[in-house]
Amino acid sequence: MLYTHRTINSIAATDEETLEKINRNAEFWQLTSFSLQNTLFIVLARILDSDPDVHSIHHVLGATIAHPELFNHDALRARKLSIPGTEPDPPWLDEYVANAWEPTIQDLRPLKRALAPHKNKFDSIYKPIRHQIAHIIHKDPAIVEALYSRTLKADIDEILRFLHCLVKSIWYMAYNAERPNLNGDHYGYAERVAQISHET
Repeated sequence: MLYTHRTINSIAATDEETLEKINRNAEFWQLTSFSLQNTLFIVLARILDSDPDVHSIHHVLGATIAHPELFNHDALRARKLSIPGTEPDPPWLDEYVANAWEPTIQDLRPLKRALAPHKNKFDSIYKPIRHQIAHIIHKDPAIVEALYSRTLKADIDEILRFLHCLVKSIWYMAYNAERPNLNGDHYGYAERVAQISHET
């Protein structure tokens, strides 16, 4: 949603022929742009929702931290053997599993702490916009403009990068016994976004 919106704007800003075609039905493209932005805020609000009854990133993290046995040697062995094409008893597996890292609850708790600043930023700046979209609380353009005035592209980029890294780190713990790395772009988020944008 975010990068679709940005790509449309980028193409319109750099390709006069495309901009001319967009302007023939400007209202359609304005509605498309508005819908993409609004859907982004609504989806992010659901992903970051801390209500225990909602299947959100908090639900995923809670299960991850509460069940370190999901990442122990037996679970790793079973996962490796379940990969299609893996032979029944590969010669490398015993040594691989024996040397694999097994996280404890204490190792996993920092994942939740790392999420906190991203959730706090979303809740303070972007969640009010989501409520305005979903419930039409404010119709005064000045109030709506004030809500959007605190937003930054870099904020949303960083929240999305972190969520990508968080989910990927859990996957890599499960399949490769890899210690989580949530700093920088260890799991290739920016590269993937750049690839999609370039190919589009």
